[in-house]
Amino acid sequence: MAVSVVLALLGLAAAGYLVWLVVASDLPPGVRLALAIPAVLVLLLVKPSFGRVPRYGVITEREAPQLHGLVREVADAAGTPVPDVICADLSLNAGVARVGWRQRSVLVIGVPLWVMLPRPARVSLLAHELGHLANGDPLRVRRTLPARTFGIRAVAATGGRSPWRRAVRAANSLAEQRSGTIVLLGMVVHGLLALVNVAGATAQLLVDSVAMPDSRRAEYRADLIARRVAGSGPFLRSSETVLLAGRIWQDLWHLAPRIDGEQLEPMAAEARQRLAAHLPLARQLTRRTTDLWSTHPSEDQRMRLIEALPGIDGILSVDDIRWAQIDTELAPWRRAAHNALLGTRDRF
Repeated sequence: MAVSVVLALLGLAAAGYLVWLVVASDLPPGVRLALAIPAVLVLLLVKPSFGRVPRYGVITEREAPQLHGLVREVADAAGTPVPDVICADLSLNAGVARVGWRQRSVLVIGVPLWVMLPRPARVSLLAHELGHLANGDPLRVRRTLPARTFGIRAVAATGGRSPWRRAVRAANSLAEQRSGTIVLLGMVVHGLLALVNVAGATAQLLVDSVAMPDSRRAEYRADLIARRVAGSGPFLRSSETVLLAGRIWQDLWHLAPRIDGEQLEPMAAEARQRLAAHLPLARQLTRRTTDLWSTHPSEDQRMRLIEALPGIDGILSVDDIRWAQIDTELAPWRRAAHNALLGTRDRF
């Protein structure tokens, strides 16, 4: 947060400097232009990024009243306002964010993951994402975004990874084609870019050393809300499905030519049951592929937390009739997921 405040003040100072150059400075135009370049570069590195509500995939309450009703009940149980927008996409994921100038809350549901989940586990998925809103995580991420992106932007603006190798390669290229003075100037320029690149990467590393543990704690806090709302069992089933999601999707890809969108859910359930033997190894693998710079804890660690706590039933349950109504509302998206498996798409 402190770094973000400093960067915001730096951006305001750069903007004020540019205004002074344009309005109050008596310098020649060419000199003003040269002096404005550093301030413009600073603004490009610290400019705010607000995002925007997706244009495709918004599910209105008129289209899916039962889904909106379920989200409203989960939000009430989690202790957070209802998301302003509910969207669907074709990712094996789900998420929540605040976007736009008005910082509207957006819940995104990945339909492929949704159809793979057992029905009670879908409540856990919604409760976890809305738990982030209850804990203020998207707002905290938004407030610290300047610090989280400054180093990344600096590295991208100076060419990306391997700056010294790139500088040496550029110097060799210049030496083959031009005179010594131009070669020396080119080496100085590329050397400065490499230094900025390394400084940006170092700054990003230092910020991430603070931000990533906080991000992982946010996931644990959201998991505890999911446990309270949906229950221990549905939470563990949702984690198991996430562990197997890639393999389940691969199985569905092989089956796609022989089934339709309405059969995705039962076929995913069969694949999930068939692949259950891989769960211990999949859990172990998540521990080995999670490090200090990961935004999420390993699924194994998250499951261990819930398993270590007393098992509880959730405070919210949904009957099969209502699930059938929600499935009917999401039927177009199941067809879209099936088309994605086939490598085709709907025409609009």
